[in-house]
Amino acid sequence: MTMRCIRIGRALLLAAVSLCFTAAGDTAHAIPWGAMYIPLDVAAEAGMTGVVAHYRGERGGAQLLVDLSFAHEHGIFIIATLGAVGPGTYLDGAGNINRDAVHRELDPFLAIADKVSPYIEDRTLWGIRFLDEPHDPAGYPRDFEVDPVELSEFYALLQGAFPDVPIGSTAPPQYMSRVPGAGLAFSQIVHQKLPPGYADPLAFLEGQATLAHEHRLLFVASINANTNSIGNLTFFRTYREMCAIAQLDFATSWQWTQGHHPQPSFEDRFTDTDPAVQAEIAGIYAACQRLEPMRDAASE
Repeated sequence: MTMRCIRIGRALLLAAVSLCFTAAGDTAHAIPWGAMYIPLDVAAEAGMTGVVAHYRGERGGAQLLVDLSFAHEHGIFIIATLGAVGPGTYLDGAGNINRDAVHRELDPFLAIADKVSPYIEDRTLWGIRFLDEPHDPAGYPRDFEVDPVELSEFYALLQGAFPDVPIGSTAPPQYMSRVPGAGLAFSQIVHQKLPPGYADPLAFLEGQATLAHEHRLLFVASINANTNSIGNLTFFRTYREMCAIAQLDFATSWQWTQGHHPQPSFEDRFTDTDPAVQAEIAGIYAACQRLEPMRDAASE
């Protein structure tokens, strides 16, 4: 991503910030928005306010503390993915979660809980993500899912170390509502692969957001960047409109900058200097504005 493009986007976003706060007054806040796995310095330079990051092992624990400090200084909220992402790391031959495997992955983070605590109080650590797609684990039969009650045991482990931090997996509210103690639900759109009965990706996400809140779950929405066969204008228009969903709590975009993918990453799309694309990007902050106090899953 070129620094010139980042600065263009940031200048437009800061102009939008000023207008929004003038109109909304002191009660306004903005939901976090950004992308998955985007470097924090890039996010800060671009004016993004939410990052889904990944940490693993003792080195990952040290990096988490560095990132939380940086995020605090730059007004960025982090959903921290802790430990290995793939369910195969944790499941035994019978499809049950192996407690020893969980502790191997999570103990480096449990050991630094006291150092993380200040970033919980100011919500810099916005959420914790543990386990990817337990409702439909990669490499397992389509009808297999991780036992929601069993998964909740390890949410409780994290909740004991990181109280008041919403915890969830990359799974929709239909599954997450069945996991005792869950605080987050994730849903993602790919324009060409909408669920049956939906022609409009935003209608799907609105329904998911409503369902999440009915079950007292914060709702994280994602638009897939790397495998979504749409141009940048449609991509960022959809992203902006996604941010305007009233019951959305965190906006992100799945991307993976390593390896080959059929479509550009979020970071690459963001560098598009087409004025129409930049106008959509500039509109994101306004779309993220909320007049009501920031929601807390535990208090809903």
